[in-house]
Amino acid sequence: MMKLKVLAVTDEVDPRIYSTSVRDRMGDVDFVVSCGDLPATYLEYLTDSLHKDVYYVLGNHAEELTREGQRGVPRHPMGCIDLGFRVVRDKRTGIIFAGLPGSPKYLEHAPVQFTEKQMTWRILRMVPRLIWNRLRYGRFLDILVSHSPPRDVGDREDPAHRGFAVIRSLIRWTNPTYQLHGHVHLYDRSQGNCSTLHGTDVINVYPFQKLELQFDGLPHRDIDIEPNVDSIRAELSHEIAEGPSTRV
Repeated sequence: MMKLKVLAVTDEVDPRIYSTSVRDRMGDVDFVVSCGDLPATYLEYLTDSLHKDVYYVLGNHAEELTREGQRGVPRHPMGCIDLGFRVVRDKRTGIIFAGLPGSPKYLEHAPVQFTEKQMTWRILRMVPRLIWNRLRYGRFLDILVSHSPPRDVGDREDPAHRGFAVIRSLIRWTNPTYQLHGHVHLYDRSQGNCSTLHGTDVINVYPFQKLELQFDGLPHRDIDIEPNVDSIRAELSHEIAEGPSTRV
């Protein structure tokens, strides 16, 4: 069993993290994960202070990341690793990440917002790499990082904060150990921030969480799914043809 300490941040610059003492309190983490809607300077501060890899996806409020004089053009944090619609393996730990930026589309001409169909097609383009991981490492991925949650798992009913149905299908087919997200602000401490979907722990990390993650059987974790790219493409495409799914 592999155990890792992870600092996960999202949506809000927290003074407890944006602090000169962050290295004393968080210096033992193995890496940092950002689930979006954070200024590039915040993530750059974390990688400089902790000297650890920072993996990130963009949120839907991309104006917080824009360069001065170039409104609407995302300013990606220097020295950090963009997971946006990518599958990345951490060379030091062997952990496999996949990242889904943005939120459901609720405004016209918004920079990082997607319809269900748009999100589905972008996920489909990630399938060959996921299949390669299954063949090479015995699993599709370990941590799915997204800004928005899966449909009906910690999301909200309003259009801006409704989760993506296709993320449910992706979790069902790829069986990551963890799915980390933000976007839904949890101000009530009595609200739970962790749910389980198809055996995957789904965690809302708002505004930050120091997590102790456990992974069984790495580098090869057995799962009862055949690595058939055509069947996976067909299942995900079903979300387009049939509309949002809420199957557990």
